[in-house]
This record gives sequence, structure tokens and C-alpha cells, in this order.
Amino acid sequence: MKVLLIPPTYRYTTQYPSFLAPCDFASGFAYIAASLEAAGHQVFGCNPNNAPGYPSALDMIHAKIARAITDTKPDLIGIGGLCTDFRFLHDACHIIRHYAPSVPVVMGGSIITYDQEFIHSTLKPDYSLAGEADDTIVMLADALEGRGALDAIPNLCYQKDGRLTFTEKNLKFGRDLNEQPFPDYSMFDIDGMLEASMAARPLYRFYRKDPRIMPIVTARECPFACTFCLHGHGGRAKYRARTTENVMEEIKQLHDRYHFNILILLDELFAVNKQKLDEFCQSLIEYRRRYGWDFNWMFQTHANARLNLESLKLAKEAGCSYFSYGLESASKRVLKSMKKGTQPEQYAEAIAMADEAQIGFGGNFIFGDPAETPETISETLTFYREHCSDIHCFMSGIQPYPGSALYGVCQEMGLMPDKLVFYQTIDQKVFNMTQIPDVQWIGYLRAIVAFDSMPLCKTVDVTRIIRRPLQNRMTVNSDRQFWELFAECPHCNRSFSYIELTQPDQVHTHGLQVITGCEHCCKRIRLNVPVSKDKGLLLPIETAPDDKERLIDQPASAVSGGDEQPQFHNDSQEVQSFLNRMVTMCEQKSYHAAVSYYDAHRGQFQFHPALVEFDRLVGNLRQKLAA
Repeated sequence: MKVLLIPPTYRYTTQYPSFLAPCDFASGFAYIAASLEAAGHQVFGCNPNNAPGYPSALDMIHAKIARAITDTKPDLIGIGGLCTDFRFLHDACHIIRHYAPSVPVVMGGSIITYDQEFIHSTLKPDYSLAGEADDTIVMLADALEGRGALDAIPNLCYQKDGRLTFTEKNLKFGRDLNEQPFPDYSMFDIDGMLEASMAARPLYRFYRKDPRIMPIVTARECPFACTFCLHGHGGRAKYRARTTENVMEEIKQLHDRYHFNILILLDELFAVNKQKLDEFCQSLIEYRRRYGWDFNWMFQTHANARLNLESLKLAKEAGCSYFSYGLESASKRVLKSMKKGTQPEQYAEAIAMADEAQIGFGGNFIFGDPAETPETISETLTFYREHCSDIHCFMSGIQPYPGSALYGVCQEMGLMPDKLVFYQTIDQKVFNMTQIPDVQWIGYLRAIVAFDSMPLCKTVDVTRIIRRPLQNRMTVNSDRQFWELFAECPHCNRSFSYIELTQPDQVHTHGLQVITGCEHCCKRIRLNVPVSKDKGLLLPIETAPDDKERLIDQPASAVSGGDEQPQFHNDSQEVQSFLNRMVTMCEQKSYHAAVSYYDAHRGQFQFHPALVEFDRLVGNLRQKLAA
């Protein structure tokens, strides 16, 4: 059977063009492809990503899917994704039905696993498979060729006699992970995704000037049952990990084939304990010596893995550059409500150990648990100020995704009166599960967004800019350019550089600040490209030795070195002090004093995008005080 697999478009509803690196690819498709191939089926891939030049993302997927159907003439088409891929799946289904009305469509992914009946009846694929589909997709393909019965396939939904029929629900179905074939990325434009590593999120690539990122999955599921997460709910499979030997075999295959230099362990829980991490690192050190491997790698684990300094130093020796915890909150009350099973003291200890081991560390704080209060928000922000200025820490509001305990909480509270609207607007609406009044909660979220966009990390001015002559899909037929930004790390005082995909015309008018990390000490840094309101960019754009064409049109004084240029410097410490003072006064309910302080000091800051949210908050505050 000929099977066409179509993974979702990255940032389909929010950004076009966007560029998909392997680290953000839906790796389940590569596993399904490998399983189908091993069973003797012919597999084709259509990756509707990394294709600029169309009027919109919809036009792009229309063209790519239509061509793939015409070229491959498939007998079965597979699509799927997360709940956040609903709009893509809706549009993809319509396109497929138009060009291949008689070809059966099977849908999978967590969007099906946690809401199979609603999604199937809404999007109307011919078949849907819940849970891990490595083996059930093969059973379905075989059955469609007359080699098996549909009702013998677990977790399957399909139409029979005009109504939906569900087979036995067994989300634990599947063989030993060590017996699964290694994922096959070859039919999903892997070369284009590796090329797009240059545009991956900075956290994943600041270690290398020419990043080639590859992911690997060494374990599935998670033994914990946090309320905001999907794992541990709905009868899912238990946490299982592959053997270290099996993982090393896949790393070797990937390295031999794709020559990656950054490896991301996608497991939500890698190294369930220090013994597992030590075993992995010792094996990796041996393989690096044996095969001459040279790559950075990173992983995520849980605070209860209880890693120690010796384990982190061993990881550093094995090439590890970064690891993270799911921090979530620094309030013990909220952590207990989340069923997180951790304490803030564990986070502080990990931050200190990572610093001593010279490995990057990071995590996320998410706000909005039902136990959240102004006091718990203050606890987390206080911890953030005291411990997180140098780490890669991010903040956002909680989203109640289907399958999580919080999704049920929102339903019980009547916050989702229309499920279809929920899916159509997913990640666009604020759900207030707290007892904080809605208006006040929205204000908190806006402040959190502002803090996240203007983190406490140290700022350093870029001292040199070189335009790199990298011609690829990210720059062709556009004004996007790759700039190499040079600076001195304010932490380790070593010189480093970082390559960023830029829109030069926007830099001249809006400036450019990039949150990244030092390739040497791996600590978080904000790079500031110096600009002035009158003269724009204050540094000349140099060209690499092999790039003769000058593509940046700059003021003559910026290139010729005529009159002395005024130096515009964004003092991050002053800005952060201003923000902290504003937040403190508002927490103390000194609103009139906060507005007066704002009026007295806001004018000195010109080029700080994070202040836009504070400007809006102060505007709202003025209206309330006037009323």
C-alpha cells in the first residue's frame, strides 16, 4: 500500500513564513513511517513547512498537499497533531477531500487521543487512531488490503452503518520501545529542516555558528501526573525508557547520516534518576572517543531525579550544554495544587549546581493554577528575581489542554460553553481558573508577558556586525539576512558571536535585541544592537570576505567614520529597576504613586519593547483611577 503522511505546519495560524527545524518536527510521523516501511508498505512524506513565497500559510499547504497527492497517488493518507493543530487539520482535510475524495484518511496524535469522538465527528476523517500508533497504523494498512479485521485494531474509530464505531480502548498497546525501528525522517525534507536550524529558537542553537539540530526520543510518557499536563491521565501507557545501548545505536545512525552538531533529547523526562544520566554519559563519552563525535546536547528532567554535582560535571564532560526542569511555580501552595511533587528549594539547588558545573539551566514558570493568588504570584516573581537572572527562564499563563486535569476544571467552571470555538481559538483566549477577578487577572498576565519579553538577564552592546552570505529558503526572494553579532560575555568576559536571521529595515527603525546565551558559559544574555532615534543603526554592517555585495543601505556617517557618533545604550539594570519599582507599588496598592513614578521616569527609556505592555497597563490604571 502507498501511504502519504502529512505532518502539521509549524505556527500555522500565527506566523507565515515560519521555519521548522528538526527539533520542532512532529517526530511521531518519522516513527510511523519507519513502522510502515518495516511492514512492507511504500511511504511518502509531504512536509508543508519551510516554503516561503506564498500569499499565506493556507495557500502554501494547498499547493504542497495537492502536488503530493498528484505525484504519489496514495492509497491511504495519514495526518494528525496536537490540539493546537486543529485549524491546520481542518484545512488539510478539506484540501485532501477536494483532490483525493476516494482516498481514506486516518488521523492520529494527541488531539485524537484525548478527544477522539468530538474530533472525529467534527473533522470527519475515515479513521482515527488514539494513543501510540506505531503498530496500529500498520494493522490498519494491512486491514485495508484485506489482511486483517478493523474490529481487531485497538483504539480505532470509524464509520459503520452510519454511526461511529469504537474498538477496544487500550492506550497501553504497543511493543517494547527497543524493538521499534528507528524513526525515518528522509521523506520529510530533512535537509530543509536541518537548514532551518539557523532559525530555530536561540536556546537550541547558540552553541554553534552552523547549527544542525537533530532530535531523539529515548523514553515515552511520564510517571508524574501534574494537573496541567496530559501524561498520567486517561489511562495512558506507563513511562518506559529505551536502553542506553539502543539509544547509542540510533545516535550513531543519525550522526552518520545527517552529521548533526546539536542533539536534543525530546523526552519530557530524560534521566529519571542520576544513575540513568551517569550511564548515558559514560557511554556517550566512549562513543565520542571511538567515532570522533563533536556535538552539544541538552535534556529535560524532573527535580525529583535528584541529580548531583558529580553527575552534572560528567554530563559536561560528555558534551552536555544545557538541561532544564519543569519549574512551573515557586509557590509551595501552587506546586501542591499542581501535584508537582517538588519544592522551590530544589530549583535553587539545581541553579547553583548548574552554575558550578558550567552547564546552562532553564525552565518555565506558568501562572494561573486554581490555587493562584496575588500572594503566590508574588512568591514566584520574587524567586525569579533572586535566582533566575542568568538562567534561561520563561514565563506564561497556563492553558487547559484536553487530556489535562485543568481542562476538566475549566469545563466544570463553565469556561468552555462551546467546544468547537475552544478548538478554533485555542491559545488565543485567557481562561481564569483562579479566584482573582477577571480584569485583575488579565492585568497580571500582561505584566507576566512583559517580564518574559524583558527578562532580568544582563545586557551587552554588540560591538561588530558581519552580514553572512547564507543563501537558502530563509533569505531567497526576501529582505531577510543573517547577521553575525559580536560581543563580550558579561558573565565570563569571553568574546563570542551569535548568528541571527534579521529584517534589516526593521532594525533601523525599531532596533534589535536578542535574548540568547554565551557559547562558552551558556548563561543567558541580551544582545543589544546600538541604534539612535535620529541616525538609526550605529554600527557598520561588514560583509564576510566571500560576500562582495553590500546589501544594507546605511547612513554615510555610520560607515565612513565621520563625525563622532552619539552612543545610545539601553541600560537593562535601570529598566529592570524601573519595572520592579512599578510592580512593587502596584502590589502595595499604591496606584497613584505608581502613576506619578511612571510619569516621572518613563520618558528616559526609548527602545524597550517590553515597556509597551506596561504603557498599556498604566493607561488602564489611569482610567480606573479617574473613574
